[in-house]
Amino acid sequence: MNDSKFDWDAIRVFLAVAELQSLSAAAKELSLSQPTVGRQIGRLEDQLNLQLFDRRQTGYRLTDGGKRLIEVAREMARGAADFERAVDLEKSELPDQVCRITLGEWGQFFLSQHASELVHGLAGVRLEFYADDDFWDLSRNSADIAVGNRPPKQSHLIAQKLGDTGFHVYASEAYCQFHPDARDQNTWPDQIWAGYCGTRARLGSSQLLNGILKTRQCRFAVNNSVSLLNLLLSGQAMGILPGWIGETQGLLRLSSVELGQSESWISFHERLRLHPALATVKDRIATLYRKRIAETTEKSRDLMLKR
Repeated sequence: MNDSKFDWDAIRVFLAVAELQSLSAAAKELSLSQPTVGRQIGRLEDQLNLQLFDRRQTGYRLTDGGKRLIEVAREMARGAADFERAVDLEKSELPDQVCRITLGEWGQFFLSQHASELVHGLAGVRLEFYADDDFWDLSRNSADIAVGNRPPKQSHLIAQKLGDTGFHVYASEAYCQFHPDARDQNTWPDQIWAGYCGTRARLGSSQLLNGILKTRQCRFAVNNSVSLLNLLLSGQAMGILPGWIGETQGLLRLSSVELGQSESWISFHERLRLHPALATVKDRIATLYRKRIAETTEKSRDLMLKR
């Protein structure tokens, strides 16, 4: 490197340009001017004596050297965010101790209904829920706890399995009254469906629905899970939900067997053990999930036996 005084702030700019492949987009993301972002990249390349990007008319693309450095840069960014969060937790004089939880939309829907249980008796604990499909990068949101459908890859995180849950087809009683053949799986390709669009179209339940509809498209598509549930509750369509949600919403389960399965995991930083109140929140979250999964799995099994 040409300069022993390495500019660590430039890493943030490097990551933004690499992800967005545009100086203007990175500038907007970072609340900086485009010339400032360009100067930061140029200065970083001078410091490293290495070209990080190919400048093209279609945008900025990482060079081979840039590609090799990007993962190291991401680890640095995670470490910096993790350090900042650890500092926040050490500030015991603050009136509120914030517990930040990252989870999927169904998880947020579920835990928000039990928020008072999570903080009962824990004076000064404030909960922040972040609905994010990128479950396991806890440092990205400086979060403390993550709940999702796979264990984390990061070695500094601890993971505990909460259980397995299946996906089923659900509809309201009103829908079934107007479509009495809805329980017949042979009619499913011709039924009215609600599903996901946008980035949520890549979720597992969307792939299951694609398998049913083949080349057809669902009548209604949303990019929000609660909106999907509302469509089903309104009687306008049938849809696919995880059993631990669908079995508790007053809907009729139309599938006799699971269409697919998903795991549930809770992940957290080891440092959480040094903060009893936040560790208690984590334990309560795990208890709520395990209880819900066990109850709905048993209910689903009983219904299948009755059939």
